[in-house]
Amino acid sequence: RSNFDAVESFAVVLERLSRVYDLPLQSVAIFHDPTGGTIAFNANRALHFNVRFFHSLHYTQGKHQAQDCYSYWYIVMAHELAHHMVSGHNKEHGFYTESYAALFLPKLVALFASL
Repeated sequence: RSNFDAVESFAVVLERLSRVYDLPLQSVAIFHDPTGGTIAFNANRALHFNVRFFHSLHYTQGKHQAQDCYSYWYIVMAHELAHHMVSGHNKEHGFYTESYAALFLPKLVALFASL
């Protein structure tokens, strides 16, 4: 039951952040990789997020409803969205990541007010 609850909690976080970024929920997925180092990836313009990292960083710490949790996944989502613009990890990718984070920051602040 605990694993199911963690996935459900992660789904809530990702759904709320998808609204912040105006993303269709069909373009966001949760996956589980029990040993790899991949936190998230972008494939075919869909964003995939590893529940293992959410579980260890936020869920087991009781922080899955905290602003720290949302801030972390907000930046991860910005990072993956930047891959819509550029595939590599370079200055251009950094620029797009920062641009996404800055552009949608007011909506994240509004989300914080509702938590």
